[in-house]
Amino acid sequence: MTTPATARRPQRPRATPAYIVPVAPLPPAPLLRVFIPGNAPSANHMYAARGRGAARYLTTEAVAWREAVALSVMRWRFSERAPRPDLAVSFTWVGMRSDIDNPVKLTLDGVKLGLAVDDAYVSELRVTKRPLAHGGERGAWIEVSELPPAQHTQPRASRTRNKRTA
Repeated sequence: MTTPATARRPQRPRATPAYIVPVAPLPPAPLLRVFIPGNAPSANHMYAARGRGAARYLTTEAVAWREAVALSVMRWRFSERAPRPDLAVSFTWVGMRSDIDNPVKLTLDGVKLGLAVDDAYVSELRVTKRPLAHGGERGAWIEVSELPPAQHTQPRASRTRNKRTA
């Protein structure tokens, strides 16, 4: 028989030491995600010229695509005085038959016009191509995200050697 004085108390579980586990930050939520129906003109059908040696201009099909993209993203347009963040742009072509890189420049120009940003602010570009699902619609999904500000480090020391004078 145990008496209260000699009875053992149940042991509390010992706290485990806290380990800090580095966690990668979540990707930023997209600023916009839109679907543009139709086919973007390929690089071969983007420009035309009036004659031999004449200046080239965008075809009506190319202008229509660029304007459709600009109008679709215009709701998210940056104001004139707003600082311009670094952007990540993603294009997903659905049911496109041409090469994956052909319509990128024209579509990026449409995004640039609609958001009122220079394409120098695009720091990341992702392009994918998907087959057309049965009963699906051809077109392009456009997604624009704001990238976190870059971590600026100290400038590196110059690599030039000091000249020794005798």
